[in-house]
Amino acid sequence: MLKLIVFSSVMFGTLPLFAAERYEFEEPQMGVPVRIILYTDNVEKAAKAAAAAFAEFSRLNVVMSDYDSESELSVLCADGGSPKASRDLFAVLTAAKHYCTISDGAFDITVGPMVRLWRRSKRQKELPKPQYIEAAKQLTGNDLWILDEKCRSVKLLKPGMKLDLGGIAKGYAIDKAFEAICKHGIMSQLVDAGGDLRIGTPPPGEKGWKVLVNNQTELLYDIAVAVSGDQFQFIEIGGKKYAHIVDPKTGLGVTEQRTVCVKAATAMEADALASAVFVLGKEKGELLIKKLPGVSVKVFTK
Repeated sequence: MLKLIVFSSVMFGTLPLFAAERYEFEEPQMGVPVRIILYTDNVEKAAKAAAAAFAEFSRLNVVMSDYDSESELSVLCADGGSPKASRDLFAVLTAAKHYCTISDGAFDITVGPMVRLWRRSKRQKELPKPQYIEAAKQLTGNDLWILDEKCRSVKLLKPGMKLDLGGIAKGYAIDKAFEAICKHGIMSQLVDAGGDLRIGTPPPGEKGWKVLVNNQTELLYDIAVAVSGDQFQFIEIGGKKYAHIVDPKTGLGVTEQRTVCVKAATAMEADALASAVFVLGKEKGELLIKKLPGVSVKVFTK
């Protein structure tokens, strides 16, 4: 689990051109607490930048939520596709297909039917029936949906398919929020959505932001960090723990206990790859990450 340690306000130089004040804002977004920390010279600028960032989370939730029956994603699934998806949704779907391909199916957004089974299992404290898992498997696979980049169309090839962007949409929203803050001229910033981070330049006078990853302190800047694990979100049935992240090949929650921390250039990439490595496990996951420039991973097993 990530923990952020923030610095107090500092000044540029011995005779400062301006005071770099630290401002912090927090709102619930996409079902998680979102915290924004900025270093800038006045509160009005900070407040406008933070408001723009939170607006991106709200806007994208309307696009990609699988809980909202009226979201663009939900309508797309109900209709079996879309003749012209929004630029945001199409960008995330394109990335999702790529991460599914390079992870050999470990990251697969067509697991929506399986995820719904596991949400029910969490409520009722029982495993899904084998026939239900098998039915969900029939609706899962990277080859069961088609993207047309020219017209931004999406086609689902089987009735009943449900796309779940839970392992990638939050990262994309973090990136868009980060970009919104940059447009206000604030580079020393941190966006934290439920423990996944996008970090800008260090606080003035410091070498980086101090972040605790599995009780180890690191100085980080200009990077994104995402963590996947089973510390808090799991179900225990028959004395066995099942993670909330489903393995698309088995239709069951991952049972091997581990925490995965991925660093990458963008939060979307870190988010998706952390989920993929969590499913793949330490050995296969590390092999995947070694092939990707600018990405690193740490897998902590229990």
